[in-house]
Order: sequence, then structure tokens, then C-alpha cells
Amino acid sequence: MEKWIGKVAIVTGASAGIGEGIVKSLAKSGIHVVGLARRSEKVDEYVQQLGKTPGTIYSHKCDVSDLQSVKEAFKWIEEKFGFIHILINNAGVAYKMQILDEADVTEKIDSILKTNVSGLVYCTREAVRLMKKADDYGMIVNVGSIVGHNIPFRPNSLNMYAPSKYAVTAVSEVLRQELINQNNQKIRVTNLSPGHVRTDMATPSNVDPDEYYATKSVLMPEDVALTINFLLETPVHVNISQLTIKPVGEQF
Repeated sequence: MEKWIGKVAIVTGASAGIGEGIVKSLAKSGIHVVGLARRSEKVDEYVQQLGKTPGTIYSHKCDVSDLQSVKEAFKWIEEKFGFIHILINNAGVAYKMQILDEADVTEKIDSILKTNVSGLVYCTREAVRLMKKADDYGMIVNVGSIVGHNIPFRPNSLNMYAPSKYAVTAVSEVLRQELINQNNQKIRVTNLSPGHVRTDMATPSNVDPDEYYATKSVLMPEDVALTINFLLETPVHVNISQLTIKPVGEQF
């Protein structure tokens, strides 16, 4: 990770779960990290608990589904740092719903697509601009999902989540090709597709988490963070465009 020491990373969805794990891991590696989140106070809370790290952690309030919020956040980042080197698009939402529900689920559908897909695109457009300004090597990691390649659940109660993650898979490859077409060989793009990760979002609200996960094969947020470290450590001429990670024993 030496080549990234002192560089600037942006992590979306940084308030908890995978985002929190990534922020902590990057800061421990000497990278300065801006954690973007709707609940930015949650970032401040775990930073206080974490204590001093080689890289500094900053929090900033941002709703990635809102273009103006994204533009304001990246304007603040540009004024503070001038440019960036790493973007981890991690923000995402999921709701228990089906497309054909009799109830009106329009707001949930819009929220999933705006956060998981449009928000990723908004942040990437702003980030690439600041990466080009740095004129240095850059990395974009889009945190997708294994359900962005295969839909294993029958019945599935998160029926708009998988389509949004299929979109993330496609957008990641489109971005990689657009950078090639721009003759940009400094910015790499990876679609990282984890299996089941133990997070608050993935845990049913009416169960005891320890009991729920006692018999399940799951990844921890720290596992995803370590995988991102692996991606960053690969030689700059190597682009791992797609990487899938699963816990041992996961059956889909």
C-alpha cells in the first residue's frame, strides 16, 4: 500500500457496515479518507472511537441520490484537497418489496435506482474529473453484489435490489471502456461483487443478529475492506475489472 500513502480516497455510504470497514482500513494504511454519508455524524462517532490513524478521516454529509448534494460534496473536497486518487462507490439501499406488490412501491423503486445506480454515476463523474486533475494513478471500486450476476433467491423479497446491482456490473464495464476510449491508462475500474456480508442492512429487523448468523456463512465488512486493499496493491498496469468474493460454504 506504500504507493497510496498520503493519497486521498472517497468512500460513499461510509456511516456503517462495509463503508465503515473500508474507511478504517484505508486510514490505517496511511490514506486520507473522506467518508460521505447521509448520517455523517456516524462517521464522526467511530472516528472518535478509532483514535489516531496514519491517514486522516474526514466526514461530509452527502446523499448520493441527490445530484446537487453530490456536486456540493465534491466541491468541498476539491476546495480542501484539490484532487483525489481513489473512489469507493459503496452507498446502497435495499427494501423488502416485490415489483408486483399491490401496494404503491414507487418511492422504494426510485430510491433504489437513484441511490444504487444514479448515485454511483454522479459520484464517478465528479471523482474522475478530480482524478484527472491529479494527473496520477487512480482507482475506482464499485461495490456491487453477487446478485448483480445471478439471482439465487426463490422467493426473492428484495426484487429491485438485484436489478440495481446488475446495472452496477454493466456501468463498471462501460466506465472502463470509456476511459480506454479517452486513452486514459491511469484510472482503473473494478466491480467488486461480495456474497452475503454481515451488516445492519442485510440483517432482518426482527431477529437477534448473533442467532441469525450463527448457522450462516457470511463475510464481514473487514473482509471486503481487505479485498479492496488487495486491489490497490496490484501493479498499476493490472486492472482486475471483475472480482467476486464469497464466504466459504455459501451455496449460491
